[in-house]
Amino acid sequence: MRTVLLILMLIPLMLNGVGFNLNDRNKIDILRHFDIPASFLSDPFLHDIYSQKKREDALQGFGDSPENTNLLLPMLSSLIAQSDLPSEFLFVVLTESQLQGETTSSRGAAGLWQFMESTGKLQGLQINQYVDERRDHVKSTRAAIAYLSSLKKQFGKWYLALIAYNCGDGRLSRAIQKAGSSELAVLADPKRAYLPPESRKYIRKIVALSFLGSEDPFMSQYSSMSGTVENPIVTVYLSKGEKIDRIAAVLEMPKTNLIRLNTHLKKGITPPNEQSYPIYIPKDKLEAFQEKFHPKDIQGYFIMHRVKSGETLDQLSKRYHVSKNSIMMENMIGDNEDRNLDRRVKIPITKPFLKNPRIYTAKSGETLASVAALYNMPIEQLKIKNPFASNVLKEGEVIKVAD
Repeated sequence: MRTVLLILMLIPLMLNGVGFNLNDRNKIDILRHFDIPASFLSDPFLHDIYSQKKREDALQGFGDSPENTNLLLPMLSSLIAQSDLPSEFLFVVLTESQLQGETTSSRGAAGLWQFMESTGKLQGLQINQYVDERRDHVKSTRAAIAYLSSLKKQFGKWYLALIAYNCGDGRLSRAIQKAGSSELAVLADPKRAYLPPESRKYIRKIVALSFLGSEDPFMSQYSSMSGTVENPIVTVYLSKGEKIDRIAAVLEMPKTNLIRLNTHLKKGITPPNEQSYPIYIPKDKLEAFQEKFHPKDIQGYFIMHRVKSGETLDQLSKRYHVSKNSIMMENMIGDNEDRNLDRRVKIPITKPFLKNPRIYTAKSGETLASVAALYNMPIEQLKIKNPFASNVLKEGEVIKVAD
């Protein structure tokens, strides 16, 4: 009797896992875009994941926040639409990161597309002390598109490219060899376990999300997934050492919103070793950027000064030969905050000052006036410190610039 009751309780679950309508043209077309045969609609595990994601996404949505969804989804779909990838590959990034560009997995994968460091570098992404371009939304998306396209050429099917993206091309090749087949129904069979459990679930999750993304009310909620939607993000180029805080102030937008678009900048500044570097701003801020943004006079170098009690901006300006406005701009300090400085103040300085704050070795063709301008100090002050120097300096001549 107990066995009969258990069977009766399992019948609804068994019926629920039977699968989809095998004549559903919309879902058949989506499978075809992945090079998956229509017969995969009867896969009970696919239906289970679909039902689970439908419940989750009805409550949580596809992305991690409305702000990320509204900005990143149109950008992603726009770039994918310009490639040879099917539009449904938008759901790869949703499966990987839920649009959380800051996320890092337990294995060290990072960014929207969850690149491992070694794979990211192979795809041309810079990873150093200043930037991690796995978190660059545009560059990482282009790298993922190129990588997935190369995997498609290698294995011949889009679903195989996706599996290889998850577990590696070597792991997939061994699975195909062991199975004697590249058919999805064979490779993804949990009983045979040719693929890791994560990879078997991964391909089904992407397909399930693609099904959901084509349905109401999900599609009406995320209409920005259409590849025809205009990209709301634009690229602008900044010179070395520009601070993201300053750009946010120029654009009169919350700093957190701009950081969310530029999570690849590790220190909040553009790399000081590159003359020009791209960042991303909302498209509706482009006109303001073009009108209001002016590069800093001093770029790329700074030191942290520990403020003493009663020390003022005027004193710091005189000590480091840096204009008061430059220090205020670098630290977002207003005129009325002069007497309440933070314990540590960032001082933007020139490269020669960073190397040696007391002396300067002249180059060919330089003058006292050009050295004074380099250190933001009056030429009269420089003449006092160097009474025997002529106005035109000789190459290699040592000039005293500070006591």
